[in-house]
Amino acid sequence: MATIPNCAKCNNFVPATDPHISKVYSGQCTKLEWPYNINIPKVDGIEGECGYYEGSGPAILK
Repeated sequence: MATIPNCAKCNNFVPATDPHISKVYSGQCTKLEWPYNINIPKVDGIEGECGYYEGSGPAILK
């Protein structure tokens, strides 16, 4: 089973609201490369642990 960061439960995650953008990206991380927002692809997500996870539940789903 793949290791998938649990971005959707993180306080630094902003979900994509534009219908065209949300077809490809699940949302943005506001902390990973601050002060820039990083788009998180729906298919692959981000690789491994980001080190900035703040939220309920585990940082990584397996």
